Amino acid sequence: MRNKKLINFLKEEIGDGEDYIPPHYFFKTDSKNLTQNLEEKREEKKAKENEIESKELLLENLKKEVLNCKKCLLGLSRTNAVFGVGNPHSKVMFVGEGPGWDEDHKGEPFVGKAGQLLDKILASIGLDRTKVYISNIVKCHPMINPQTPQARGNDRPPADDEISSCRYYIEEQIKIIKPLCIVTLGNTATRFMLNEKNGVSKLRGKFYDAPSNFFFNFDIKILPTYHPAALLRNPSLKKETWEDMKMLRDWLKNQ
Repeated sequence: MRNKKLINFLKEEIGDGEDYIPPHYFFKTDSKNLTQNLEEKREEKKAKENEIESKELLLENLKKEVLNCKKCLLGLSRTNAVFGVGNPHSKVMFVGEGPGWDEDHKGEPFVGKAGQLLDKILASIGLDRTKVYISNIVKCHPMINPQTPQARGNDRPPADDEISSCRYYIEEQIKIIKPLCIVTLGNTATRFMLNEKNGVSKLRGKFYDAPSNFFFNFDIKILPTYHPAALLRNPSLKKETWEDMKMLRDWLKNQ
């Protein structure tokens, strides 16, 4: 009976892609303990699978809310709402301020020139979009002139009332994903996530604890850095951004 349970267990592990079985599973003298250990591992695996399905379902439901949102005027002038993209089980979120023209027309965050630079920044520390989650503080394109949504160069930072209207969505994304660290890209995201008046230039270069005004029931580190669009305008900022990314890389090694 014991051998049969062990054989069945090994078949399950191989089927699930496991390539390492802890040695203690092979050296139990008590068949009752062996069975208990096997059941505990199955329960752990089931709980993990349920968590994965739950996160994806919760994000999908939240995305539907965003797609139908008209809480502020941005929802009336947008081409597409831009929810978020990436790995919902990642330890790291990258959060910008809001979609630009390219993102508004494609419906995905960071797909223009700034997004291409973000991809290079991620690659420089061994990351890509499948390993992080990327979102914005507001989900619709803030425009200087909403009457000309097809015009390029029509971007602006989101206003305070627009951020307030959209706050629920980014908070819910964070609660669902439960990242260990949020990298804030640019002044708007940094001020929002740290509840600060200062901008990136004064706040970057260190990790912060997420302030209590978010009421998260788990700890999150905040790492401010420059928005990729700022690096395109001012390449001299790339050195400081690289220092920030090295901090993130080294921090991730210890998680």
